[in-house]
Amino acid sequence: MTDWRRFELLQGTRSEYREIRQEGIRCFLRWGASGTSGKASTSTLNDEQHARRHASRKINDWLRKGFAEVNRPVDEAELDQQTPVLDVIRAGSRPHAPAPDYLPVDGFDETYHRSHAPDHPRGFHEYFVLRDQGRSAVRFTVRGHCHDPAVVSSFLAFLGDRRDLPFGGRSHHKMPLSKPVGPFSHALFCPPALGQACIAYPAIAARVATAFPIFDCEIGDADPEVLVDARIHGHGALPHSDWSRQPQPVVDLRFDVQPSNYRRTQTFKVFRPADLKALLDVLPTAAAQSWLEARSFRGETRRFTPETAISFAEIPSFLHG
Repeated sequence: MTDWRRFELLQGTRSEYREIRQEGIRCFLRWGASGTSGKASTSTLNDEQHARRHASRKINDWLRKGFAEVNRPVDEAELDQQTPVLDVIRAGSRPHAPAPDYLPVDGFDETYHRSHAPDHPRGFHEYFVLRDQGRSAVRFTVRGHCHDPAVVSSFLAFLGDRRDLPFGGRSHHKMPLSKPVGPFSHALFCPPALGQACIAYPAIAARVATAFPIFDCEIGDADPEVLVDARIHGHGALPHSDWSRQPQPVVDLRFDVQPSNYRRTQTFKVFRPADLKALLDVLPTAAAQSWLEARSFRGETRRFTPETAISFAEIPSFLHG
């Protein structure tokens, strides 16, 4: 169900709508009063089968409440798939604001750069590597405080020959770099649905992918898309625009530690190093049946119980590889 489906409910003079679209493991929702842009949300499920079931449940719930499916109004922005991505961004600038100025990067084909208040603490540099005559692109950003043109050039040299990679149908690509980019050893390529680089621009949201350098330990070698999504968008997300960061290794946990401040989980979920430390700290004095399993980016698993618990200081070598 890659196209939007729309449902409306008329109550007196008031009309409400619900819209839904399922793409891969994601369900996109919109809702509100008819004639308004309303609100929106995205649910990310474990796999496509779960996403389809989630969408079906939503639709059945709306039908039970009296909503009826109708033809969706034409959205001119979504229909326009030919306008180059940078032209769409320029046209989307606020009224009376200057149009964004993207400048070509010397030495790199179809590559453009723009600075966003780079000297401000939250300033950054934005790069677009174009393809398909500018109708699609790969985007990445670098925080102003750690922007090094030489390091960026090294990454652009790697990215330029692989700009088609995130449009090949796979959920993501984790690749070793030909040579290190600053402190990083690998690159992550995300298709538009995963990277969400330009969700503020509906006309190009599905045409702009994301790529950025990573440490090997930051993305699991065999990660499914749902875990990559959690690592780059979830709680304690990887700060991929900060190219001066320390490695933030995969911390996948499942556990039943009682008593603790954490609800048990029978499946591996994405956590932060601080969560692992907190659980290891209380495990030695937890109930005898308590247990904790940690999984590294290589898929290696270690199990701990109150009798075999170790200190957090002993775990980094396992997480970092």
